[in-house]
Amino acid sequence: MIETAPKVQLWTRDLGSCLHGTLATVLLHDGHDPVTVLGASWEFRRRAGAWTTEEYYYLAEPDSLAKRLALHHPFESTWHRSEAPGDGLGELRDALAAGVLPIAAVDNFHLPFRPAFHDVHAAHLLVVYRITDTDVYVSDAQPPAFQGPIPVADFLRSWDSANPAHDADVFFSSSPSDRRWLHARMRGDVPETSRDWLAQVIRDNVARYRAASPAGVETGVEGLRRYLDELCALEPGTEAADAALSELYVISWNIQAQSGLHAEFLREQGLRWRIPELAEAAARVDAVAHGWTGVRMTGAHSRVWQRHRFDELRGHSAELIRRLEVALEQLDRTADAVSRQA
Repeated sequence: MIETAPKVQLWTRDLGSCLHGTLATVLLHDGHDPVTVLGASWEFRRRAGAWTTEEYYYLAEPDSLAKRLALHHPFESTWHRSEAPGDGLGELRDALAAGVLPIAAVDNFHLPFRPAFHDVHAAHLLVVYRITDTDVYVSDAQPPAFQGPIPVADFLRSWDSANPAHDADVFFSSSPSDRRWLHARMRGDVPETSRDWLAQVIRDNVARYRAASPAGVETGVEGLRRYLDELCALEPGTEAADAALSELYVISWNIQAQSGLHAEFLREQGLRWRIPELAEAAARVDAVAHGWTGVRMTGAHSRVWQRHRFDELRGHSAELIRRLEVALEQLDRTADAVSRQA
């Protein structure tokens, strides 16, 4: 017996991770534009100690990952752990038969098409779109992109991997796959992307960035500034500094990806409505996205090579905050311009 799903689409962006890529594949499969759904929201959120060593980490309450990424759409997701007897593929087969594309948590070490195959353990996501008696068909847009069959045995090793700590990847090992899979779907009416809606989206995002951080969570400009100041004040070479630099690299990947996708969203809306302020806002938000590169890479290199350069990190952090404040000012003007034409 063969379970199939309609042909799926590979989707990725240079700044993105497997999180946005797999969710985008699901959205395209269900007839939705991933740039609009995943790109409308823009925020910074961090809770100390609440991160996991996975490429797809993003701060969200349990079973609210898709909702957190898509604040302006009724997009939802639920994590499952397969308890099916035998090889555990029964739940994935049932999902496919129901028209659902499961997103599986896997370990790159056991995937024949990944450069890390039999070399590096690292937590990753991919989409399952077909299962036969001998093969599992997977879609993975992260370079080098792959779509096609892998032996059932390889998939199961990856899907059930302990993903042990690995010196070659201090950021994304130590997180078991545990036969987990994510069910993402749109639940409710999708809003019409009118100019009124667009202006409100921009204002909501700006308000969230400018609001004070709630208890226990660092958010917005205030939270980001405080987080970066605390990071740069750490004593180089200590265990605390190593842990903080690891956290920085992990949590900032999908924050950076979200910034890049929001810039693309604004750029597309600018082309659609022919409002110049949207193009300017897109450029300013894009500058923020690329401002994260200096922060992330300085932290990563410091962590891996044990040459802590908090002076350089401080400079990149200051530039990131400057770009963010410029972007928010432009977004204020942009929301007004969109409203005038609504």
